[in-house]
Amino acid sequence: MKFKKTRLLTKLLLLAVAVYAVVTLVSLRTQILQKQKQAAALEQQVAAAQQEQLELQEDIDKIGTKEGVIKVARERLGMVEDGEIVFYDSDD
Repeated sequence: MKFKKTRLLTKLLLLAVAVYAVVTLVSLRTQILQKQKQAAALEQQVAAAQQEQLELQEDIDKIGTKEGVIKVARERLGMVEDGEIVFYDSDD
């Protein structure tokens, strides 16, 4: 009789360990998926920041050149070249 009780207890213990393992694996899988999504979002942010850095570096490299002077004159001073036509949007 005692032998049957220990076998039953052993089976119940193994079942409990198996259930715990399955629950833990499912929980870890969801955490992994969340972390992968976060990693993908961070990679996109890094790519955008690198693109912005390249654009800024190009602007820095153009300082003092004819292109750089023209860009500053257009963007900051609102100047246009001879022969250009300026259109104003009345919806603003």
